[in-house]
Amino acid sequence: MQKDILNFNYDIEKLKKEQSVVLQILDQDENVINQLESKISITNPYEINLNDFLPNTNPLTLEEFFSTASNLIADAQKRSGILENKIVKLVEEYPPETMDTYGDEVITFKVVSRKPGMMNKAGTGRPVRKATYSFESGSPNHPNKILTVESRPVDHIVEFNCWAKTNKLANDRAIWLEKLLINNAFVFEIKGAERFYWEARHSDTYMTVGGQRLFYRPIHFFLRFREFDIKAESILRELLISINKI
Repeated sequence: MQKDILNFNYDIEKLKKEQSVVLQILDQDENVINQLESKISITNPYEINLNDFLPNTNPLTLEEFFSTASNLIADAQKRSGILENKIVKLVEEYPPETMDTYGDEVITFKVVSRKPGMMNKAGTGRPVRKATYSFESGSPNHPNKILTVESRPVDHIVEFNCWAKTNKLANDRAIWLEKLLINNAFVFEIKGAERFYWEARHSDTYMTVGGQRLFYRPIHFFLRFREFDIKAESILRELLISINKI
């Protein structure tokens, strides 16, 4: 298996003057397979902040997923020329505000199910209930510690519900949202999702609130990402010092 390593060869004086760092990623034969550059100041290679180079360094969470979905929905409408006060918002299910607060439409979200990920790709195998070894890391700030990172996959069914005051508005928004999330699934993968895809659209229905009919279209998506646990273990547990008298 090919193992990539980071090349921290550098000239301190040159870095201080140019304030620019080139990060080279090498394969096991020390061939450069990728090169990234960032305008940052660095004097110690062990203190380098990879956030300047990587698009995402934080594990994906449900909060981050829904925040990304909200930004994606708003950005798509802005690019279509929709005015700021006319943008359809993504809010949590059962919001405390009335429908009039959002206008004629609103999109809500909720988690339908959350369970351990299955071992096989088809999602029909045994569930992974316990975190397994992922990798180990060390830090010059804690020379006597080895950090062991464990992870486990978690599968979710998330629901986006398109609410509207008319049947046509609800239908049009549901089709629009389906296409938007399907075509931009890579956005969630960049954020850390292992799998994200459209699962199904469920029965069209409506409810009456305060004499107003509200039509809604529930759409389900499958989302898998990993959750991480970190364990710190001491390398040196006991030190015996023997002093011999001369």
